Amino acid sequence: MKQAPLYLTEADVARLADIRDAISSLEEAFAVWRDPGTANMPRQRAALPSGFFNLMGSVYAHKGVFGLKAYAGGAGGAHFNVSLYSIEERRLLAVFEANLLSQLRTGAASGLATKLMARAQARTLGVVGTGKQARAQVLAVCAVRPIELIRIFSPNSEHRHAFARATENEVSVETVAVSSAQTCVEEADVVVLITKSAEPVVRSEWLRDGVHINGAGANAANRRELDALTVVRARVLATDDRSQAQIEAAEFRDLVQDGRLRWEDVHELGDLVTGAALGRHSPDDVTLFKSLGVALEDIAFAEVIYRRALAKDVGRAM
Repeated sequence: MKQAPLYLTEADVARLADIRDAISSLEEAFAVWRDPGTANMPRQRAALPSGFFNLMGSVYAHKGVFGLKAYAGGAGGAHFNVSLYSIEERRLLAVFEANLLSQLRTGAASGLATKLMARAQARTLGVVGTGKQARAQVLAVCAVRPIELIRIFSPNSEHRHAFARATENEVSVETVAVSSAQTCVEEADVVVLITKSAEPVVRSEWLRDGVHINGAGANAANRRELDALTVVRARVLATDDRSQAQIEAAEFRDLVQDGRLRWEDVHELGDLVTGAALGRHSPDDVTLFKSLGVALEDIAFAEVIYRRALAKDVGRAM
């Protein structure tokens, strides 16, 4: 008798996997990014009366699965679901409540990029943004680099102080709330931008040589966290999926249109994982990962969670 599809809640996901599991699952998936059995469908958006319906999918033959993520963003926030299917049996394996899954996989993409692109001795992290995605970003960077000091900035003083206290308690690293984005990033070895800003939130002149930047918040053509000088200054540029970047990465698109950047100069994360491209050439390089979030990341992480759910008898049969 076939296993009934599982329904896995946010609590189930939290019980079964953490940020290190997410980073490992993404690293394994991007190692086969170029394989014929791996396919990624860039995000599609359809307007709703308030917000958008978003749909993205992937085939991950290396693990025998395919699937999709669907979510609707709007004034009430976003609610995510992932559906995982068997390639061999063409049947539904599981449905996930996927807000936490999405947060962890988004953080994991930055963590993997940091592992591949940041200086090994990176000790200081600057984080601009304290929303729902920020926690996983911090966890991921701390998982791959020996961070000793974290600086946090949000325009809202209450938010940045509360986030700094919670972060210090969770990761046991000194964490300081600061009053400006410049103070947050100017001495940082690794910078995370996790905002929905339509205008750049950092400037190139604030950033030290050798810094690695994860631009993780702006995943729509009308958002920009990075100024043009930062992008052109970076020795190594990377993104999850170049074809998706051509739709969503405004900071790259603007420069390509102006003739100041070529798409061939933007590496895909999979090329860094396999060694087809270097994440860093020298200690003084500025490196930049433009994170957009692709479906392969969701499906790879969901597959790990599903296998653990079966092994530990977690989840409800549908």
